[in-house]
Amino acid sequence: MADELTVCAAAFFRNKGRDVVAEKEFTMGISLDLRWMSVKESKALMDAMVSSGVLELKDGFLRPKFDGSALDIPMAYRPSPELIASVTSGNKGKKAAEGLFPEMVSMAEKSGMRKSGYIAACNALQKKLDVDIEVAGVIVLRDIGADVSSLYGRVRDAVLKK
Repeated sequence: MADELTVCAAAFFRNKGRDVVAEKEFTMGISLDLRWMSVKESKALMDAMVSSGVLELKDGFLRPKFDGSALDIPMAYRPSPELIASVTSGNKGKKAAEGLFPEMVSMAEKSGMRKSGYIAACNALQKKLDVDIEVAGVIVLRDIGADVSSLYGRVRDAVLKK
């Protein structure tokens, strides 16, 4: 498993074009940018990479502990289902799409917006305003005319928990 963990980490860092990223950037990049897995699963993947010694976590930043240039990474690399299952085995019995953001995605789809378009708009707004994804999500929903009045308190609670 460590070999695939290393390849997975190398593919991520090669995609980012950097050799240092923040924890949140890693989990959001894996789930929302690359769409390899959910945010919870990407957190489990990050924990597995740190505990196995593939990545170093220091002061909230992740660095690879290997030479990525020496690795042969497939062009369209995606983690194998076995790797995802092995790092998320602690979450058995839980819905993969738990949380507030997946609910927002569903609301956007019901309002006529494509899932990929909604996520892209949320990512762009999140980067532009430097806010959490839930905040960006509620703004995008409001802008497309969805009723978001029931989300304000839940978004506030979700942001305060972080």
